[in-house]
Amino acid sequence: MQVFKKFNHTFTQYLSFIVVGVAIISLALPSSFLWAAGYLTNILQFIMFTMGLTMKPADFSEVMKKPWQVFIVVLAQYLFMPLSAFVLSQLFQLPSEVALGLILVGCVPGGTSSNVIAYLANGDLPLSISATSVSTLIAPFLTPVMLSLYGGAYLNVDFWTMFLSIVQVVLVPVVTGLLISLFLGNKTQKAETVLPTLSSLAVLLVLGATVAVNQSNLLSTGPVIFLVVWLHNMSGYGISYLVCGLLKRGKATTRSIAIEVGIQNTGLAASLGLAHFSPVTALAAAAGAIVHTLFGTIYASLCRRKDSKELNVSKASAGEPVQA
Repeated sequence: MQVFKKFNHTFTQYLSFIVVGVAIISLALPSSFLWAAGYLTNILQFIMFTMGLTMKPADFSEVMKKPWQVFIVVLAQYLFMPLSAFVLSQLFQLPSEVALGLILVGCVPGGTSSNVIAYLANGDLPLSISATSVSTLIAPFLTPVMLSLYGGAYLNVDFWTMFLSIVQVVLVPVVTGLLISLFLGNKTQKAETVLPTLSSLAVLLVLGATVAVNQSNLLSTGPVIFLVVWLHNMSGYGISYLVCGLLKRGKATTRSIAIEVGIQNTGLAASLGLAHFSPVTALAAAAGAIVHTLFGTIYASLCRRKDSKELNVSKASAGEPVQA
């Protein structure tokens, strides 16, 4: 069990480097991850199942205590992010399939790595977990609605096919894991030590497979797709800081909301794009898998550094020894 704990600690500490490493390998040697593309749906189902299995009733406590904070996240995720993707698609005049892929990224729930990033950024972790859980559970309903609304301008979107697909990939595995945790939690405690490690490896497989499938597209489009995806990502952080500033929210709350809104479930977006459209539609998800995690860890690092400086200033003013 110590091996798994050590791996999780290393994975969390060096997340940005690991993500970039996997991306480089899958770009240089796509065959090393291409095999996983055929199992992308199953891998995502496993990730969603582990998410449900590690959920506890306490994870939803933030919804009961401060439901409006989770509501802000859900509102921004499912109203602003699809709109932002649509506007950027228009501004950059993206081809139809690429534009639909960017809108699809904007329509999916919060990413599975958002909780890790929130923890690294000294954010409000209970809020992050609650918001991820809620946005994931309502994804089967809101993702097809928003994709039909904005993506329909580019390509035909079959609402019910998309709905059933998300139910299969997201809702069923999460609810199954949640029910097992609820009724057999005392028998699955040992497995919870291993699950984060397995889930982390599965996330890396999704990243590698998504990039590998789109290797030629990523190399041919160059920096444009990464720029558009980064601007979309930044718009999530921007709207969160704006809203939280107006509502005078605390530092930890603002950080968690910004991370939850900015980081999307690119793995789900890639899976839906490949299953219902084409590899080109998964292009934005492939770029997003890299951009979201990389910028998220940089953002978390800046937050921790800021907190450390503020702590040192506070200690210095009180005449206490400061950290190096």
